[in-house]
Amino acid sequence: MWAEMVGRLFGETGFQDYLRQARSILDRNWTGSYTRPSPSLYPHQWNWDSGFIAIGTSHHDQTRAQRELESLFSAQWESGLVPQIVFNPDALGHYFPEPDFWQVPEGRMTSGITMPPLHALACAQIYEKARDRAAATRFLAEIFPRLRAAHAYLYRDRDPLREGLVYIRHPWESGLDNSPTWDVPLSRIDPADYPLPSYRRKDLDHGVPAEQRPSDLDYDRYVLLVDLFRRNEYQEERIFDTSPFLIQDVLFNSILCRANRSLVEIGRILGEDVGEIVEWHEQTRRAISEKLWCSDCRRFECYDLAAGETIHTHSAASFMPLFAGAAGREQADETYGVMDSVSFCSLRQGNCFTIPNYDMTRGDFDSRNYWRGPVWININWMLAKGLQEYGYREKADAMRKDMIQLPIRFGFHEYFDSKDGSAYGSDGFSWTAALFVDLVQEYYEGRGRYRWLDLGEGKKLGRTVILNPVAARPSEAGHAGPVSGVGVEGAGAPSSPFLASRLAAVLKQIRISCHDPDKGRVDYSSMGALDAYQDYRRLTVELRDFELPSLETEEEQRAFWINLYNALVIHAVVELDIRSSVKEIPDLFRRAAYRVGRHVFSADDIEHGILRSNRHHPHRLFRPFGPFDPRRLFVLRRLDPRIHFALVCGSRSCPNIDFYDPGRIEGQLEEATRNFVNSSEVIVLPEENKILLSEIFRWYRRDFEGGVLEFVLRHLRTGTAADYLREHLSDIRIEYLFYDWTLNR
Repeated sequence: MWAEMVGRLFGETGFQDYLRQARSILDRNWTGSYTRPSPSLYPHQWNWDSGFIAIGTSHHDQTRAQRELESLFSAQWESGLVPQIVFNPDALGHYFPEPDFWQVPEGRMTSGITMPPLHALACAQIYEKARDRAAATRFLAEIFPRLRAAHAYLYRDRDPLREGLVYIRHPWESGLDNSPTWDVPLSRIDPADYPLPSYRRKDLDHGVPAEQRPSDLDYDRYVLLVDLFRRNEYQEERIFDTSPFLIQDVLFNSILCRANRSLVEIGRILGEDVGEIVEWHEQTRRAISEKLWCSDCRRFECYDLAAGETIHTHSAASFMPLFAGAAGREQADETYGVMDSVSFCSLRQGNCFTIPNYDMTRGDFDSRNYWRGPVWININWMLAKGLQEYGYREKADAMRKDMIQLPIRFGFHEYFDSKDGSAYGSDGFSWTAALFVDLVQEYYEGRGRYRWLDLGEGKKLGRTVILNPVAARPSEAGHAGPVSGVGVEGAGAPSSPFLASRLAAVLKQIRISCHDPDKGRVDYSSMGALDAYQDYRRLTVELRDFELPSLETEEEQRAFWINLYNALVIHAVVELDIRSSVKEIPDLFRRAAYRVGRHVFSADDIEHGILRSNRHHPHRLFRPFGPFDPRRLFVLRRLDPRIHFALVCGSRSCPNIDFYDPGRIEGQLEEATRNFVNSSEVIVLPEENKILLSEIFRWYRRDFEGGVLEFVLRHLRTGTAADYLREHLSDIRIEYLFYDWTLNR
């Protein structure tokens, strides 16, 4: 209650109602031991659904997230197989096929196939988000052997060639039931050639139109494969010898590869021997990169073991090696070139939601039909993580924005029309709600989000702390010459206007080297131990000899001060051992400073005194520089509001760090602004006549001459959102998003 009140007091109104809706869906679908994917169409427990659900639930209910996976793994077979469905005896009769049709050994109440092994990722997240770390450790200790057995089953029984690539034996095992990828392999199964068991599908009894579901012919083939498994008594060797559907699936193997990383992490937490798991990971990573890469197609493709050939298709699943971390740099660039094109809704296309699960330019694309063209939140959640790790931040942010706005605008449905956003499939869909929670919590809240409001926890510096003290001069520290690995043209003498660019460039490279791909964040605590960081500290001393009058042009001045601000803040985070949020030190921006020439400048001095043309801080009465302050000589004559999207405050809601070049700063500022406005920090909701804005636009609204909304409109990409805002500038309601001060990623 207190957190909610404080959130509203400080402007966080944007997502609270929707978070409550999402959690309410998860509560309604909770049965006491597992979460139904939806209230009617999917009444039982589904394999990878539970993984996604546990990821979202981990943010607010650790016990339930753990129970979700304990329930699933309680039905694990002796072989290690984790079934696709665990049936609820009290909910039978509303779904097909159920246990009477599967006829699995020993009368188990499960299906006889599996799904992508997402669960180690979910377990690792439960541990990471745990409020009760001891309970989370006990949970990991109990489930680790089961996770390991699940992976061992796949490598033992589903990789007969010992390549590190496992096969799926039913389209349902991929999670992408009627994907066009399976059209050719399934076409070899002619129902007229086999005795088709009697059955009645029930998925159309729940109000979902037939055109949004797999066809009757699809179902005949699904059923024939299940019948083959039954006749072979679910013996993997016999199935491998007789099945016409044996696919080394890109998506399944990519998730397995990523899950191996999480399983290694869990094993190390528990002090277990993870050598075998590391070998699994490396073998699968190499096999994806080598065997499943089609250089002519510029994409990763599935391999059909039954036919001995590559399956050429145009599914978004081919991008999944980015999530796995299995793509080489050139492969990643090629893959991204396809992903960010009109085939999959390019960044500035404006007439679609990114990204559809099938190529929009293909003749058989259908924006409404299940896995043949709509947007699915779960696939895009994984792809956005992969894009982030490979450095395609703008695309990742665009995908997050769509994943957040689709449920807000159209409801928490199973999937969405990739052209107009219309919601399809089941309503009240659990993984859509769970991943919405994860996206919002991760991007806007973070752990300890209100800690900085507790005055007892924030320790003020109380005095100005100079981060480039004279004792660290290069001559005194025995260091001379440029910092290794970084070169900026013209960055020689201390008086060069490129010095701040050089500092920012060094820090950017250090941050990249400290990026943790498993957690998707920068590990600031490891920066201080790097030799490059020590070089950087010595380099900052050159600022003491810097001649500010050498900055002659407005471009040189603006680039210098932006770069210096960004370098100073990141330097302060490391030097002052900030662990969670820059608000751990309430006066950080007032007290952490550099000496530049004969003057001292704090972060606030640079932002509000120099770059904002000596305008007062939003929460203070007086201007930074008084009438007799000699630093007034360096105040920029013109306030450019785009600086707000270039300054890095060390927090998640800040823009990404970059270094600015005087010769390119106009274009760089425009790009930074466009990226910010088209990220999840600005969301237009036509259905509610509402726009959600970053707090930046509230705090600095007077900086945006002509109006905040007019500024936003000038930088929004062409499309429905921009058109709506243009027509409703005078009456649209504005709400502000919580500004997340947690350390940025």
